[in-house]
Amino acid sequence: MSSGNIVERLRAMAANLDQFRRDKVEDELSEAADVIERLRAELDRMDNLLESARAAAAPPQG
Repeated sequence: MSSGNIVERLRAMAANLDQFRRDKVEDELSEAADVIERLRAELDRMDNLLESARAAAAPPQG
């Protein structure tokens, strides 16, 4: 299967599942899971940066 958009590759595999070996499908799913994990980590990092910026910009309470 050619490189490119992982979502498109997974859709193509799902449409023709009987044409792919199980290990190939599992490799693609594993790659997709890795991408999702990296995206979640990046979102968490961005949320933490935003929260830090908000805290730094907030007037002192008291």
